[in-house]
Amino acid sequence: MKKIKLQEIADEVGVSVATVSRVLSKTKLRNTKTEMAVISVAKKLGYPYLPAKFQDIKLKNIVFITQLEEGEFYLSLFKGFHETSIETNYRFTLVSLKNKKQPISEIISIINTYDAGCIFLPSLNEEDYLQIKKGCYRVPIVSLAPIPTPTIDTITFDSYSGGNIMAKHFYESRFNDVGIIFGKSNLAEANNRKNGFLDYINSKNSMRLLWQYDGDYGTNSGKKAFHDFMDSGIKKPIAIFSCNDTMALAFLREAISSGINIPRDLKLAGYDDIPMCKNAFPPLTSITTNYRDIARQVISYLEQKSNDLKGHLYLVPVSLTERKSTR
Repeated sequence: MKKIKLQEIADEVGVSVATVSRVLSKTKLRNTKTEMAVISVAKKLGYPYLPAKFQDIKLKNIVFITQLEEGEFYLSLFKGFHETSIETNYRFTLVSLKNKKQPISEIISIINTYDAGCIFLPSLNEEDYLQIKKGCYRVPIVSLAPIPTPTIDTITFDSYSGGNIMAKHFYESRFNDVGIIFGKSNLAEANNRKNGFLDYINSKNSMRLLWQYDGDYGTNSGKKAFHDFMDSGIKKPIAIFSCNDTMALAFLREAISSGINIPRDLKLAGYDDIPMCKNAFPPLTSITTNYRDIARQVISYLEQKSNDLKGHLYLVPVSLTERKSTR
């Protein structure tokens, strides 16, 4: 039988022999990606000196509960979680709720069959989370959707900064006449995006908000927004920020089919940077939300979480990806 050397494990994982040796000599793991990759490869190659504690490592199953909606966002988000969990002992299972009328009882029932729960349901409120915490007191849980007063640990993107970053991009590009398509007014993260954008504009004397539209994150909302803008009689050029990509892409398609040249006649940008943004014509500027970053934070929180009486809020940074639609 061929003797497996540390160098072979190191070569397949892409780390040094010293790193492999250090991981295999540990008495306690932190479940980092490197640690789990080393152990996974060592087990696959049949390394004979693998300690029993590593051979018996069991997967921790985390349920990812959401309500799938229109567009690429939800699948892109879960894809980031799946990719982050590879080579770790964590696995995410996607569950889309069936019972919209009584979701809390369904959520509690589902979570209690897993090792941990990750919830992304922006429509839930403080009382909902309190009921979930009470019903799942033995299971660590975390939310991805912000509410004004978190009652469970919440890890979410810094939506306010995202809106602010986009307004700053317009200002630094000398797009002083601007418009905005709002998201759902009952969602905290939608309001944070809006407020971040408007607060920056209001801080600059040269910037003017000429047009706004109350959207709902859907494709049809983006189409209606375009026709509302055209009916407004506002002279172009103007820079428009849509609070999500789905509305922005629908606005873009309607504009192109109506003979509007983007970015010559007007500038357009979205939020979330879903895959379709780079494939649009022209490619769409957007606020990038790194789904792997938020997944890493979720795993880290769930490792040490104890369902404290008071929830903590952690904001994951966002960034701007500039493309032709605002150049």
